[in-house]
Amino acid sequence: MNHVEICHVRIHNTTLPEAVDYALSGERSPCWIVTPNALMLDSCKREPKNAALLSEADLALPDGAGVLFAAKRQGTPLSCRVAGIDFGEALLARAAEEGMRVFLLGGEEGVAEDAAAHLQERYPALRICGTCWGYFEKSGEEDHRITAHVRACRPDILFVCFGFPMQERWIGAHLHLLDGVRVVAGLGGSLDVWSGHLRRAPKIVSHMGLEWAWRMAVEPKRLKNLPAILRFVLK
Repeated sequence: MNHVEICHVRIHNTTLPEAVDYALSGERSPCWIVTPNALMLDSCKREPKNAALLSEADLALPDGAGVLFAAKRQGTPLSCRVAGIDFGEALLARAAEEGMRVFLLGGEEGVAEDAAAHLQERYPALRICGTCWGYFEKSGEEDHRITAHVRACRPDILFVCFGFPMQERWIGAHLHLLDGVRVVAGLGGSLDVWSGHLRRAPKIVSHMGLEWAWRMAVEPKRLKNLPAILRFVLK
């Protein structure tokens, strides 16, 4: 699949349907998906290890208007934005159609379970084989126990929602243990939206490329990220 390089990270030039087809094609197993946005790529400019981590993935989706702007500015335009949560929902729809098993990993206590309940309502045929919160020690006995639980549930699709770069570090360290999993994707705050704990920006806001501003408005703690986003877009 064609790609461009932004901040030393390969970003694939793909559409949503193409991304889903590639993830399920079996070319890579497990197929590791990352969803770089402006904030993540700004981090990669300052932390080469983060860029190297994202570049280990099999597919990097351009999540955010800032990524499209950066690609165009450097003369390597991308065809469209592919938001991580949209990719996740498209994958869930395919999973429901084809009987694939899904595991939801991440969020505060109860979030993954609430997300599973809401998703089951939207996709009655969806097979959610397990859930687990994300606030556990990412090494040691607790990590081993949770990894064993994920493996025992035998998911075809694993969504890991710890936020960047923790989710990517965890996936990178555990990928070799996830035999039998077809797709592993780091999807940040998607579980918070699917659970109903957080409202996603209206479509008109997303189409204007201002979803980042919406998230700061509804989650004021994210205002601390504004300098990094502006630095990425303006430099």
